[in-house]
Amino acid sequence: MWYSLKRKPHFYFMSQFKPFNQNAIVETDRLVLRYMKSSDSHAIFLNINSDKEVLKYFIDKYVEDEANMTLDKTIDYCIANARYLFAIEIKETHEVIGMILQCSTASETFNFSEIGYAIGRKYWNNNYATEALYGMIRFLFDRGVHKVVVSHLVGNNASKRVIEKNGLTYEGRRKDEVYYHEQYYDVDYYYLINETNNG
Repeated sequence: MWYSLKRKPHFYFMSQFKPFNQNAIVETDRLVLRYMKSSDSHAIFLNINSDKEVLKYFIDKYVEDEANMTLDKTIDYCIANARYLFAIEIKETHEVIGMILQCSTASETFNFSEIGYAIGRKYWNNNYATEALYGMIRFLFDRGVHKVVVSHLVGNNASKRVIEKNGLTYEGRRKDEVYYHEQYYDVDYYYLINETNNG
């Protein structure tokens, strides 16, 4: 099995950050995580940006007309900042079902990265988000990141379960952290440390 619900996964630490690699691929039992492409725009539109239910807790803009949908600026920004922006693809069918991304760039001094993700509604309740998050954590730790952080808006119990299944520890709640959908949300934060990295 690609992850355990009963114990935290173990990772090994590289003494230096590996160079940013836009061609990097992460594989789990059922999924492939690979860098987002402009041609993924249609799938991301259908699964995320055109679905208000998905956008209830995943912070992104609602796009009603696919003609207004583009990923180019987001891709360029992430590449310029050496951040990984992966499409989540089902290995057997090559369907793009969502996205998972490195929301912050780790540095020698601030050696942590936050991870964000979203899965299309038709693929919910299949443990895909849990599996993708596991793969992303493993990948970032392998590249030299010491600490990963994952958060969710309070009320997003599905994301809370995904985080807990991956063995992250609750760190705390930030009050009125995000203004979204014309209201303020508290945000719960969780973390996982690469315990083999002692600095």
